[in-house]
Amino acid sequence: KLRMELRFSPLFSGSSGNAIYVGCDDVHLLVDAGMSGTRVTQELQRVGVNPHALTAILVTHEHIDHIKGIGILSRKYDLPIYASEGTWREMYDKIGAVSEKNMRIFEPCQDFFLGPIDVTPFSTPHDAAEPVGYTFELHGAKLAIATDIGCIKESWYKYVCNSDAVILESNFDPDIL
Repeated sequence: KLRMELRFSPLFSGSSGNAIYVGCDDVHLLVDAGMSGTRVTQELQRVGVNPHALTAILVTHEHIDHIKGIGILSRKYDLPIYASEGTWREMYDKIGAVSEKNMRIFEPCQDFFLGPIDVTPFSTPHDAAEPVGYTFELHGAKLAIATDIGCIKESWYKYVCNSDAVILESNFDPDIL
């Protein structure tokens, strides 16, 4: 039997919008959707991902450059949205109506599975309610994603260590602010 591969593709990065595709044969995830639903859909198609095949959206934090398109994408494709309780509290009124069945809350540092992919959200240092990064593990392959990182801290670095690939988006620095 062929082993599934963990695939990823950064779609957008920066203060104008963020979105990253992560997936395998059976599971297709979107980490953040900080552009319009139309733009995210176009970019998914450009990298060969059918938006109708998406499994879920995972949110790092509630800033608009990370959540702009999540409400419309959830409604259009009936997608669950995974976020920490603090992120849900702060983004709830910003994303439009989302079906209650598609509102998924997790605890940072508690892993969960989406199909065969082991997802671990971990706390990150950012000026948001309860921001997280994610690790994705599949058959020994590990991908880590951390957004708005401005400094290295043991609290998040330990989750990123030993990853096969790391996506860091680092345009936040509390010392500069």
